[in-house]
Amino acid sequence: MTDRTVSVAIIGAGIWGNNHALALTTHPRTRLDVICDKDADRARRAGERFGCGWTTSLDEVAASNVEAVTIATPDHLHRDPAVAMLRAGKHVLVEKPLATSVDDARAIVAAAETSAVRLMVDFHARWHPLFMGARGYVERGELGTPVMAYARLSDTIHVPTDMLPWSGHSGPEWFLFPHVMDIVRWLFGRDPIEVYAKGYRGVLEGRGVHCWDAIQALVEFDGRSFCTFETSWILPATYTNVVDNRLSLYGEKGGLEIRNEPNLWAFTERFHTPFSSESVTRYGKAWGYQYEPIRYFVDCIADGVEPEVTGRDGLIVTAMIVATLRSIEERRPVAMREVLDAAGGDPPLADSP
Repeated sequence: MTDRTVSVAIIGAGIWGNNHALALTTHPRTRLDVICDKDADRARRAGERFGCGWTTSLDEVAASNVEAVTIATPDHLHRDPAVAMLRAGKHVLVEKPLATSVDDARAIVAAAETSAVRLMVDFHARWHPLFMGARGYVERGELGTPVMAYARLSDTIHVPTDMLPWSGHSGPEWFLFPHVMDIVRWLFGRDPIEVYAKGYRGVLEGRGVHCWDAIQALVEFDGRSFCTFETSWILPATYTNVVDNRLSLYGEKGGLEIRNEPNLWAFTERFHTPFSSESVTRYGKAWGYQYEPIRYFVDCIADGVEPEVTGRDGLIVTAMIVATLRSIEERRPVAMREVLDAAGGDPPLADSP
């Protein structure tokens, strides 16, 4: 590890952009130079809060001397800033999902390859201690060949109706599935080959949010292993946490179960557990697994190494979700090669995670 400092810009000054800034300004190898947001007031407030410059211009960031850029714009607005920064020769970290179409994901990956710069997707669940622990069992061979898994990640209705003003441009499939689909692919060490899904909508439509309420997807992976993925954005607000996350995984030799929730239970106006993605700042540093991949990205740039989480990982997860939506629409199983071939180019399914 070198002591080199990396100059960084952030694009997107919303909830997660501020988390990027918290992570970067408490990392000794980072100098945060500028925060960019199309909302001038939001950009200014973030710049003042974190002691850096601010702008509303992507062109200004692209023309600047920053070495790396992190992108925390809404799910459907990743392609343009990512491609612009990559073409400008910046190393880029993009929040999950990499993109909300295979064409957009391919364009981002291609821009990184053409410019010979590093591209990483922030699948930050890989940094959660529970999932890192699960990965350890896989790496030691204690579970054996993967056979079956079940992964659920849902939010209360608070998220699409109150927390995210752009929720109608996303959905639980884009906001939540990337986490669990990447985790299961990472734990299986295999690529998906076919998706069959069902979905329900109506509750959020009735509230003016035009997206899916809930989706289940059965995904077959190489070697006949399979996983049922489940997501919903309509858990009642009275649920004990904003997030409901479960994972079961079974191999030929063993299995594991994860119930991802805080062990802190609070009794205030209601019985609840704290939202684990909220920032916790103690001893002058922001704490939490969600900050670590952002700092890791900077370490990779400083040390000249390739991130373990790549643009191709992001592309495959995006393709899994596109296949899920096509399966719901066409009421049939959809092969991964259908959505990858339709976007052009050779599908990168030979690369194991």
